Amino acid sequence: MPLILERTVQNKTQEFLEKKYRKKAKGKRIFSKTEMPTKTKYGRKRADGFLAFQHYIWGNYVVTMEAKSKKTLPAMKPYRDEFILVMNSLKVGLFCCIGSGAFYTLFKWNDNLWQFLIPFYVLIISALCYALLTWRSYRHQTMDVIDQLKQYPGNEQWLAFSKDSFESLKKKKQKDLRKICKARGIGLIIYSNRITVLEKPKFRCFLGKDFLKYYSKEEEVRKCIYGSK
Repeated sequence: MPLILERTVQNKTQEFLEKKYRKKAKGKRIFSKTEMPTKTKYGRKRADGFLAFQHYIWGNYVVTMEAKSKKTLPAMKPYRDEFILVMNSLKVGLFCCIGSGAFYTLFKWNDNLWQFLIPFYVLIISALCYALLTWRSYRHQTMDVIDQLKQYPGNEQWLAFSKDSFESLKKKKQKDLRKICKARGIGLIIYSNRITVLEKPKFRCFLGKDFLKYYSKEEEVRKCIYGSK
């Protein structure tokens, strides 16, 4: 029964996503498939749902989905990802560093070596302060189910759960899942008799990034969305 339910979530969510994204597809050509594996050199990982189309602005556009049921609930424990923490802190430090450099430029200060050392110190200190102040933030956390979804590269990514699976989680874990999905830019869908979108995926611009190259049916997908015979 759990497998049948997971298949139902998978198929219904795929239908919902196909309808949702069709209006964004250039020429209305969209490739839609469940059970889409990546190429062998990328680990032969299998996405439960896959959509590809030509976006009017961003060109080739890929959407991936992972459907989950009760058997995956043990993987719902959040944990801090140290790499994400470091990268987020360095980003903040870099912005502060650029700001301090712009301050020197604006006022045309020339203190020899200090005009280079101070922005560097600002980067390190602001990154450390940010890391300490946001140590417990959801933006630095992840879950095994989200790490699994990240194995299916795409412009947008979704997690789908059956309603009974989601509601069987404790309220704290439901909150953790929603907060982490929101922080990581991942869409969250709940399916019962209808689709409910709890979190929408964040728009992320990947200029020059073609995610089609990661998937085993790359040529078939390109023929479909380009309109080739």
